[in-house]
Amino acid sequence: MSTYDKNKSRFFQRMVEIGAYYDASITEIRYFRVTNIASVLGVIYNVAWMLVALFLTDALVIYGSNTFLGLMFLIALIFNRKGWRVLASVWLILASYMSVLLFLYLLGYSSGVAVVCFLIIILPYMTFPRKARNIAHVFSILACLTLIVTVIFQSNIKAHFSGLDPYISQIVNISITGFICLILIASMSILIDKSEESLMVEQKKSDDLLHNILPAKIVRDLKESGKTIPERHKNVTILFTDFEGFTGLVASISAITLVNELNDIFGRFDEIMEETEVEKIETIGDAYMAACGLEKEMTNHAANCIRAAQMMQSYLEERNKSYDIKWRMRIGIHSGTVVAGVVGKKKFAYDLFGDTINTASRIESAGEVGKINISSSTYKLIKNEFACFSRGKIHAKGKGELEMYFVN
Repeated sequence: MSTYDKNKSRFFQRMVEIGAYYDASITEIRYFRVTNIASVLGVIYNVAWMLVALFLTDALVIYGSNTFLGLMFLIALIFNRKGWRVLASVWLILASYMSVLLFLYLLGYSSGVAVVCFLIIILPYMTFPRKARNIAHVFSILACLTLIVTVIFQSNIKAHFSGLDPYISQIVNISITGFICLILIASMSILIDKSEESLMVEQKKSDDLLHNILPAKIVRDLKESGKTIPERHKNVTILFTDFEGFTGLVASISAITLVNELNDIFGRFDEIMEETEVEKIETIGDAYMAACGLEKEMTNHAANCIRAAQMMQSYLEERNKSYDIKWRMRIGIHSGTVVAGVVGKKKFAYDLFGDTINTASRIESAGEVGKINISSSTYKLIKNEFACFSRGKIHAKGKGELEMYFVN
């Protein structure tokens, strides 16, 4: 594309975008653009008539009329630029309506200018914003009535200027009107496609955000019915982690540094959960909670959590070699039955309930830094896949003596 073509393309793009502020909704921006396009086409309509008139007549009334109407269409662009949306649309329709009346007076019904009424009937619905839809109804009905009255009384609508052949006037008016309809419909189609594409992008962002917060099944239920029913899952493994010395660390570093550190670590943990088919549930301060076996029936839910825990520990060990802050983490894993559901009406929170959750938390608290502490129920599920060391019965707050194992 040549520099001239590029500059011309940018010029028309700027014309179309006049007043289309991007803090408006996608629909509002579309109305802005269609109004601008229609205004430019109105100017083109009158310029085309000026060129025809230059070859066929030297009547100043034709030149003056087209110049006046062309300026009226340009004023609609000015109103749009100032953000006067409704006024711009009203002015555009008035300019179009005045064009019809003026040409009917000058050239008569035989000029074919009445076909422009069809354009005025549909134009308000393409340019008026939603809040001014009633005004669009009024203008469309007025144009429709004007067309009917014009056809009924066509024999009485005589030309007051005889300098142009009616046949040529019909060709010009009908051809230009058809061309304008084609451009408007094509432009509207393109703008609607762009709006739909923008909406699809926003929808994907919303869906991705929901899937980051809630499991896929819960998202489907909420989108389909607006609610979700709590479910009991019998075979689930819960993974808890916690950092030792976190309270002292909070007091020794800035809040921004702390948040950046946790964001970096938990970001990698999230990736590990995805790699091992474990579902992240939540983070509370420095605690990280995840579960496996919620989305579908699985026989390897406990093994997946063990693998995730090993990857988490390996990541921290590598990270501590190159970072000043050394993170030391305990991991606790327990298997059992849980109830899962969404709580809240405005800010949804997906959570797990049941004794299994409390026990998993106690298993983590009774563990040791750098080791994966598991309960006897988890051990029974993974003992043939992972080497474990029995710790015997360990006292857990609120639970009494619980048999625990370290994964080697």
